[in-house]
Amino acid sequence: MAQTVIIALLTLGAIARVTRFVVDDSLFKPVRAAVDKRAGKKFFAWLADLINCSWCTSIWVSAGAAVAHWLWSDTVPFVYVVAALTASHAVSLAASWLDSPPPPKHIVLDPVAVAMSVRDQRR
Repeated sequence: MAQTVIIALLTLGAIARVTRFVVDDSLFKPVRAAVDKRAGKKFFAWLADLINCSWCTSIWVSAGAAVAHWLWSDTVPFVYVVAALTASHAVSLAASWLDSPPPPKHIVLDPVAVAMSVRDQRR
């Protein structure tokens, strides 16, 4: 049971990574640009909408991942692939969090002011 839950969670992480790769990563940018250039045709317009929308892409990636999970979840290569994709997604989230600027000074809470406001509300 625990193994099934772990593999399912790894599959969710892999779905998030593949979705982010298709929609946001610079490695996939030439493909997105080529599809956007041909967006005058009906199929390419649909495909351009698909690969530029995280929600839309994730549905199709999830469908493919569900089929792959159903067929190969008990194989070692499947577990390695979804674990690697999940680790990649975790690292990209951590990097974007660590690279973000710190919050402005005016957002930092003063403990004395917080204590006084709590005391004032009790009166």
